[in-house]
Amino acid sequence: MSTCPAELGELILTDEQLAAHPDAAPYAWIITEDQIHGDANALSRVGLVGPGNAHPDFSAAITRPGRHRTRFRMYDDDGTYCYGGFLAFDPDCPAYIAPAWGPVGDFGMDDAGCTRISYPQRPSLDCA
Repeated sequence: MSTCPAELGELILTDEQLAAHPDAAPYAWIITEDQIHGDANALSRVGLVGPGNAHPDFSAAITRPGRHRTRFRMYDDDGTYCYGGFLAFDPDCPAYIAPAWGPVGDFGMDDAGCTRISYPQRPSLDCA
């Protein structure tokens, strides 16, 4: 077992699972709200999952409720709400605080000029 396992509800990533994907990001996110293109528009980003190198178990876990998952909202530099979604990460491992910026750095900044992300249920993760 890893010294800092990723507990995803009932799922715990073992050392073997982590070693099987050594370059995988220790988090995943999904876009569930698109305020720019609209949720039903063909250009909508709803359903987009990232990052491209997310550990497969985190990618699967973003659709399941639990302590591993938290809602986020991304804003541009004018304060306009652009995208919302969920981030899956290990909430018990201090080393995983860095993923809080993940949705912005992986997607929001380049796609819509997002410069801030907030976590309504976990404001300690907010980043700008």
